[in-house]
Parts: sequence; C-alpha cells; structure tokens
Amino acid sequence: MKLRDYLFVLHAVLKTPQQEHYFYKYILNNQMSENDLPLSQGDFTDLLGKYENYQFLQGTVVNEYKTFLEDFINEYEKYRSLNFLAICDREYPKQLKEIYQAPIILFYEGSLNLLNSPMITIVGTRTMTNYGKKILEEFVPKIIDSGIAVVSGLAKGIDAYAHQLALEKQGTAIAVIGNGTNISYPAENQSIQKRIISDGLLLSEYFPKSRPKQYHFPARNRILAGLTSATLVVEAKERSGSLITAAYATQENRNVLAIPGDLNRNNSNGTNQLIADGAKAVLKIDDILNEIICY
Repeated sequence: MKLRDYLFVLHAVLKTPQQEHYFYKYILNNQMSENDLPLSQGDFTDLLGKYENYQFLQGTVVNEYKTFLEDFINEYEKYRSLNFLAICDREYPKQLKEIYQAPIILFYEGSLNLLNSPMITIVGTRTMTNYGKKILEEFVPKIIDSGIAVVSGLAKGIDAYAHQLALEKQGTAIAVIGNGTNISYPAENQSIQKRIISDGLLLSEYFPKSRPKQYHFPARNRILAGLTSATLVVEAKERSGSLITAAYATQENRNVLAIPGDLNRNNSNGTNQLIADGAKAVLKIDDILNEIICY
C-alpha cells in the first residue's frame, strides 16, 4: 500500500491530528518503506500500544481500523475517486507542512495549482458592519490586482464577502471549511462555494458528507493561518474566532495584520487589541502587500 493511502486510512479511524502525527513520525523516523508499513491488525495494534494515551484508543479504534481497511481495499476505486492531498505528497503546500500538527489529509475541490499563488488570509466577524464591508471593498480589489489569492473560511460575514469580492474581480479565492467539501455551511453560502469549486479551490480536512461541528472550526483556523505568510483581521469582537486564527499565525511566526477601528465599536475591540499586542495596523494597501511572502 502507498504511504498516502495508509495515511488516508489512519485519518479515517484515528481521532486527532496528534494521533495521526504519532504514526506518521514513527514511519518517517524508522525510515519504513511502503512494503514495511504497519498494515496488519497486529502491527497496527502493536504500534498503537506504544502511544502514550493508548488506553483511550483501545478497543473501538482497532475494530474500526480492521473494518475500514477491509472496506478501503475492497472498494479502492470508490475511495480513489476522492480528491485529497496527503502530507507526503509533492503538491502539499510547503508552508502548511511547517506548522504544528499540520493536517495529514486535506480533501479538495478545484485547482491545486492555486496553492502556488502568493496568498493572504482574510478573516473577521460573522456580524459584518458597513465599516467592515467598505474596508473589504477598498482593499480586496487591490489585493487581487496585485495577483494575490484571498484565503478565508467561507463563514458568514467578512469571510464570505472577501471571497465574493475576489471572485467578482476574477481573482483567486481559496476557502478552508470546517465540514465536508460537499456540504455548504452556512447554507446561504452555497452559491459562493460552488463558484469557488469552479474557479478557485476548496479545502477541508474532514471527509465528504461530514457535518460541521463546533470543534471543527478552531482546528480549521490553524490551516487558515498556516497556508499564508500573513493573516489580516478586518473586524473582530473581543472573543471572536478570528482571534484564534491570529493566535495560530503568531504561533507559527506568520505576520498578523489588523484594521483599526472606532474604540466604541464592539466589532473593533478585537482588532484594536491585536494592534495593541503587536499586530501591524493596516492604513493603506502597501501595509498589506509588504507582508506577503511567496513560498
């Protein structure tokens, strides 16, 4: 079995990126060839037994592994039809591979070649105000005119509008979502998602048909931060999920930019605090363009 297929099987049965990385690093550190992968149920169980939290995995995971592996082998053509990137693939983005617990498997729809573009992540509140809307209308067209792809999470509000503006300018839109690539969430973004699949790139570490779950979105945010050299937060409340993305970007030594706002606006409390903590305040387009690194 190819390594990418084995990682796909692990992704289906293990519960966290930490567990997947344990297996992946074991394979790399022991320089195992594809002929030596711990493929049998016994080998899998033995390796699982060396994992420090094995007691939490025992039983159901071994049974799920056996069942899924058999199905994967017997129905290989069905699984082969899924579009996915494995961390061992040549096309896997170098900058994403560098982050802590990078996704082992990424499902996609659209053009993978777009990952070679210069990119910026744009995130913000789901309750976008006219101020946030005007900021995006000011900066996104200039970003697109500079040949830079817009990466965002396709959430309601700032994310979706950033994608919409990028597409309207015939630019590149890359979305990272917290559910399967054939699920639209929120439903109102279905048309934008279809356009991204057609003209851009849609990414998810969750299997097709996976429904969105609350814990998916913080995990998704590490991918948003890891794909690009800079994350721009447009509007954010004090406890906004966008601040999680900014924290991941800081953790990975990526640039964090923020739009300053009125001290009396709730949607500016988060961005103003980011600036106070050291994020770069964006006042003009060059403040954004100067932070973009091409990998």
